Amino acid sequence: MVGRPPAPSYARPQAPPAPPFTHPTVKPALRRAWRDLGTVQFGITRAHASVLGPLDPGSASLLRLLDGTRGLSLLYAEGARNGLSPADVNRLLDTLAGSGLLEDATGGGEAAREVRQNAELIDRLRPDLASLALLDRRPAGAVEALAARTGARVLVRGAGRVGAAVAALLAAAGVGAVEVMDGGRVEPADVSPAGLPPNAVGTRRAEAARRLVSESAPGGRRRSRPEPAAGRLGEAPPPDLVVLAPRDAVSVHAPDPQLAEPLIAAGIPHLYAGVVETTGVVGPPRPPRPHGLRGLPGTPSRRA
Repeated sequence: MVGRPPAPSYARPQAPPAPPFTHPTVKPALRRAWRDLGTVQFGITRAHASVLGPLDPGSASLLRLLDGTRGLSLLYAEGARNGLSPADVNRLLDTLAGSGLLEDATGGGEAAREVRQNAELIDRLRPDLASLALLDRRPAGAVEALAARTGARVLVRGAGRVGAAVAALLAAAGVGAVEVMDGGRVEPADVSPAGLPPNAVGTRRAEAARRLVSESAPGGRRRSRPEPAAGRLGEAPPPDLVVLAPRDAVSVHAPDPQLAEPLIAAGIPHLYAGVVETTGVVGPPRPPRPHGLRGLPGTPSRRA
């Protein structure tokens, strides 16, 4: 017996699930410009600019509320006032997140929460956080990257013009511990606007560099440990990165292999930095930089 074919079933379209954000916000580094009432451009440069639209009036209104101060339940309520269902709100958030435009103002693990509670650190490094958010598409990628940075330890070997400036920049960028090794006393030629000050002339290079690191760190906290014994990395755990910044230009151009051999044997990432005649040399890192130091100011390898 031939029966009737079963009645066709029509599946309802599924609304996108709620995005993994507790308090979504548009990434602050992306300037917002409304081209018309329903079309908005985020960002300026070709690398990060994107255009969203056309938007209905309700979605456009909700978009203006994505500043990180509202959780999903409040956004659903605001959406309802503008004629949007929770599925509509999720769809808008999903579109923004898929375009790399959103971050989570309260997301991340315990280390990220500790960073957010440090108001002085956040205020000082807010520009860093804004830039990091463009490089890391995770909901809380920027603050987690900064948290990893605050837990990192970098050793700078050499406190001349280049080494002192590198150490100060690392400390200012929020690196948790910046140690400097060098001998002798500061000479007038070691002074530079980005490094050792004129009043350091005549003092021990290592002491002057540690003072510079402490003064450069957010909040002026001491972020440099006492200098280990000459030629040794000390008893502390191995650093996440070693910057070799010899004051002698020849040592930058033709590095002494004996300096790098212990680092290579221990698997410690390291790079050279210095100036040879009119050429600046940075890197390359060997082996590649650890995760906690990604996003630091600098470049993998450059001659300028």
